[in-house]
Amino acid sequence: MDETQVSILRYPTPSQVVQALAALPRGSRVATDADNTVWAGDVGDEVVLLAATPPHTPWLPGQADFAWYMGQMDTDYPSGCRFAAELMARVDVHDARGPVEAALRERVRPRRWLVRALREAMQRGVQVWLVSASPRPVVEVGARLFGLEGCSLIAVNCLGVDPARFAEPVPIGQGKVDAWTQLGLPPADLALGDSSWDLPLLGSARQGMLLTRACDDPTCDHEFPLAP
Repeated sequence: MDETQVSILRYPTPSQVVQALAALPRGSRVATDADNTVWAGDVGDEVVLLAATPPHTPWLPGQADFAWYMGQMDTDYPSGCRFAAELMARVDVHDARGPVEAALRERVRPRRWLVRALREAMQRGVQVWLVSASPRPVVEVGARLFGLEGCSLIAVNCLGVDPARFAEPVPIGQGKVDAWTQLGLPPADLALGDSSWDLPLLGSARQGMLLTRACDDPTCDHEFPLAP
């Protein structure tokens, strides 16, 4: 199913998103991007910034150049996403968890009204999936930190380094749809995203919504009452 077959609602209001989530019956599936959709910020960026900035802990000096990485994200987005996941694979995830959590607490903000609506949906028996191009261990930290612990995850998983090996399909662009399909899941009942990289996922769902970027959303820190 491609974008031309599904009507993607572009830049819905918070109320429209909340109402769509509230209308989903038990057993429905939601596929949502994470970075700048569920929260304001990019958790993959935070990994590279940590590794590139003294004291670098738990990474070694020289393992990351943040300016180079941001250039990759502008010119070769999939390569940049893979690099962030590879950095996570170079350290023990337990050693990285503390610094990563501190960085997310400081620089990433949850989109509170959306997190609340997703949590309410989960409590009604709706399956919520975060489908992210960021490193899986960091998305797991973000989900727990921002109130979506217990949701399901599809994210970039680096299986080894030198050379880097990734679990395929890598969930970037069309890869999000391919990774979803590989799990044997039917089309999502509702898909949420914020960028052109999310359009394949939105177009594969029964209903797709392209939100404004959370970092540009003046309502990001608001909690709206759910639709009845």
